[in-house]
Amino acid sequence: MVLDAATGEILALGSYPIPVVDRPVRAAAEGREDTLLDRSRYGLYPLGSTFKLVTAAAALRQNPALSGQTFTCGDLPDGRVGVRIPGERPVRDDVLDHHAHGTIAMHDGLVHSCNAYFAQLAMKLGPEAMLDAAATLGISLTPGSSPARLRASLAQAGYGQGDVVATPLRMARVAAALANGGVLNDAHVEMRDERGAKGAVKRERLLSPGGAATLARYMRDGVLEGTGRALRSHPLRIAGKTGTAEVAGEASHSWFVGFAPYDAPAGARRIAFAVIVEHAGYGGSAAATAAGDIVSAAATAGLVK
Repeated sequence: MVLDAATGEILALGSYPIPVVDRPVRAAAEGREDTLLDRSRYGLYPLGSTFKLVTAAAALRQNPALSGQTFTCGDLPDGRVGVRIPGERPVRDDVLDHHAHGTIAMHDGLVHSCNAYFAQLAMKLGPEAMLDAAATLGISLTPGSSPARLRASLAQAGYGQGDVVATPLRMARVAAALANGGVLNDAHVEMRDERGAKGAVKRERLLSPGGAATLARYMRDGVLEGTGRALRSHPLRIAGKTGTAEVAGEASHSWFVGFAPYDAPAGARRIAFAVIVEHAGYGGSAAATAAGDIVSAAATAGLVK
């Protein structure tokens, strides 16, 4: 899913398997109903660490000073790194994280994608602040948006697990808002009325301009020195967040959410995008690579430079 970051206009979308809209009866008869689904708009997926952008936004909406809030990621008895939150099961960072992150603030928590940091941040914020930010973005944290139910899985929700699900379209809107000074646009295909005038697009503020700029900078640093390093040499200066969403009994989904160019001059177009590769493992590999190809294609088409 690719959006114009400033307007919310849908520039491109793709879904594979390609929906067989001309053969729905045959697809159903062969047990392939999922080929009818446009995954970019309607596929609900666990978000993994891409959701840390939403947790961070919820914190900055509550208090911009929370960017400096520190939490500790340490060694766990089983040899993993993470944190034990009283009354909760241990929160573990990725199995490839062999060294604890120590005491860190939001910047390093996002750049290095520390589950322990965002679990503790979500617990500090509480379910209401998390639900408020997620509702603004149209993202589901728990069935029925119940604060009581979310409280039971709040630590896991903070880093995009538990009951958290969203479509690629919704996550592209998150990236677009952070690229657009905190203003969230409804995603749309540009339409005009019979007089040729553009229709109105709903806009609302997700974050202050300063809060959006802070998270955008963290996303760029995540590409330069964190989990998105596969794209640090891309000429279009991508800012983004990786995600590896665990799926019970199967390989994880690979996510990458971001925008480009990071440092586009005033008036120049930025694109925002969300990429998911089902059951492809780490977000820093399959999805990040696909995102780089998408940005390159946008440049070839003259959409960004």
